[in-house]
Amino acid sequence: MNASLASCRFALGALLLACSSLAQAWPERAIKIIVPAPAGGNMDAPARIFASYLSKEVGQPVIVENKAGAGGSIGVQAMLNAPADGHVILYTSSNVLTEIPHVMKPPYDPMKDVRPVAALTQYRYVLVVAQDYPANDLAGMARQLKAAPDKSSFASPSPGTIAQRGGEMLNLKLGVNMQHVPYSGTPPALLAVMSNQVTMCLDSVVTSGPHLQSGKIKALAIAGTTRYPGMPQVPTFAEQGFQEFNDFSSWQGIAVSPKVPTAVVEKLYAVTRRIAGLAPFRDQVAKLRFEPIMPESPQQFAQRLQSDYDHFDALNRKVTLKQ
Repeated sequence: MNASLASCRFALGALLLACSSLAQAWPERAIKIIVPAPAGGNMDAPARIFASYLSKEVGQPVIVENKAGAGGSIGVQAMLNAPADGHVILYTSSNVLTEIPHVMKPPYDPMKDVRPVAALTQYRYVLVVAQDYPANDLAGMARQLKAAPDKSSFASPSPGTIAQRGGEMLNLKLGVNMQHVPYSGTPPALLAVMSNQVTMCLDSVVTSGPHLQSGKIKALAIAGTTRYPGMPQVPTFAEQGFQEFNDFSSWQGIAVSPKVPTAVVEKLYAVTRRIAGLAPFRDQVAKLRFEPIMPESPQQFAQRLQSDYDHFDALNRKVTLKQ
């Protein structure tokens, strides 16, 4: 009995020592950050900014690899298929884990098979149309849609996203039947708006911002309880009687495989939190129209992930989303 107990204690001690040694050694080589979206989308630039700071912090090269497709599941699966030692990290927007899986069922459980580490930024959504669209606010848009209820359409970067949900909510609220046109990422969706191939798109201020500045598209409304400081001329949805769109926002952050040792996750979190507090990092992401945030603990982040997932599950029961 005593011998057996001693053997168990030795094994446990050896395991703890191994985990501690692994954490101390991490990272032993170059780190890869997988972005489950195409280059030019709203995940790409902040992921590369984060990668440059992470490389400086840990003293190893950090490579960013875009793996788009299937609503982000190709990128997530690539992360899960990699060795679970903390050298492959997922940089993702919340919709990949909390929204899209309700419509496009991935080959993994986003609440069990992905381990959230830290959120770094958040951003709002804005409703955009072509510059020559014959309306400048939601009331004018409603008149245009009701005049031709079956001849309008809305774009999204993928089925199951806020962009699709917003379009379907507009259909219900206004009693129209806009067609959903999904694209492979945000850039082609916005290009379709600019060229009048589709009527509108509910997009992040991050990716729409440059095109709004250049005058290629215009904004009719933005999410949030107050106007966005970067676009003070754009009224909120709530100001125009569309309170249902107030909470249309997303976050971005990093996650790893649940098989990555906790000691490594804690070290990655500590490094990420240091980066998130650096003024130059915060300034760089803010210039891209992201709102930088200080990461909560991985445990709190996991709770928020589950809460968001449940929230969108409930929404999907009210608003049917099709692929």
